[in-house]
Amino acid sequence: MKSIKEQPGERSIYIWNICGSIVNALFSVVALMIVTRFLDDREADIFSIAWTISQLMATVGTFQIRVYQATDVQGTFLFQHYLIFRIVTVAAMIVSSAAYIVVRGYTGEKALVVLVVCLFRAVDSLADVYEGWFQQKERLDLSGKALTYRVILAAAGFACGLILTKNLLFSCVILFGVYLLCFVIYDLRYHMAVERFRDVPDGRDRSGWFGNMFREGLPLFINAFLIMSILNEPKMVIDTAIAQGEMSAGIQTVFNILFMPASVLNLAYIVFRPMITQMAIVWNRGENRRFLKILGKIIGYLLAISIVLMIGSALLGIPVLSIVYAVDLSAYKSELLVIMVGGCVYTFAAVLDNALVVLRRQYVLVIAYALTWIYIKLTAAWLVGEWAVMGASLAYCTAMAVYLLLTAVLFVSSYRRKSGEV
Repeated sequence: MKSIKEQPGERSIYIWNICGSIVNALFSVVALMIVTRFLDDREADIFSIAWTISQLMATVGTFQIRVYQATDVQGTFLFQHYLIFRIVTVAAMIVSSAAYIVVRGYTGEKALVVLVVCLFRAVDSLADVYEGWFQQKERLDLSGKALTYRVILAAAGFACGLILTKNLLFSCVILFGVYLLCFVIYDLRYHMAVERFRDVPDGRDRSGWFGNMFREGLPLFINAFLIMSILNEPKMVIDTAIAQGEMSAGIQTVFNILFMPASVLNLAYIVFRPMITQMAIVWNRGENRRFLKILGKIIGYLLAISIVLMIGSALLGIPVLSIVYAVDLSAYKSELLVIMVGGCVYTFAAVLDNALVVLRRQYVLVIAYALTWIYIKLTAAWLVGEWAVMGASLAYCTAMAVYLLLTAVLFVSSYRRKSGEV
């Protein structure tokens, strides 16, 4: 355990953070790739919608405290507070998942698969509180290691289950079991091994901490739940259309495959995660210009990457996706490019979103999310009904444009107010 206790070099921290970010982002890609190769269109659609719902339910499980926790450099809350709070929110997530299945009217295999995938995501939400603590203590190498090992082993177990049994439900149970075991082996073990992670009493009065954390996290949770609802709305419209016989089986899977590359720029942003903590540090020191400089660097890097991504998507996107998923996507090049634009726009909005959290103005983001949610609720069903997959792509892309515009306005006004530059 000696190597775990020792503070690693900056290079090691970045490498492990990148590894964890990459394998986590590729997890859904690999899982869906395996499903499309070994199961039929109906079961692939079931897995696609289960994964989508689990992402929505994860916002309940995490309550989006991770960014606040990682930027809590002044120690407003102790780790035991974050942990207890997370256990409560994960329990709420499990109850919410069961209720959502009933409300959607899912039964049989579909209901069970959705529930098990949500349980897998619940474990991920619990692990997130440990990895957020590692990040706050500037040990992203440990969160990166835990995430890397957990995802690789769980993906391997899921793949073996599908290949050997061709049974989706059984394979999802294996996924959940391996993920839970790896959480214990890595996240819990790392936390217990490093003395620096122990809470040290500092004499501060933290009575009423639960209510305070709930109040601080509530805007973040509402925002995350709304944005995930926004991202999922085209998929849920497609799910309803398939159930009503208005679309054929397999369309959900096609849209999910096209949607996969949309998160690539967001993956690149995750690589810059340590810079968020740096932004919080300099902001608390009153170094406003340095705060803006770090923010500008992140946006500049992402802009350059987004240009490369769009060129790559136009030239290689459809051929590569068709080969990887063994599905003919030649008719969907325009849809892919529209989705990629939306994904890039979303990432830039997410950067400003996190910057507002550093400013502790996260509650104003409710305005942006609520208006964007209203927009997609009013347009998604009509767009999908008119133009099918292209309609779903346009619903996503235009919603992200609305989100970015509103977030930019809120950030500029909040920065001027907090820094006194009115």
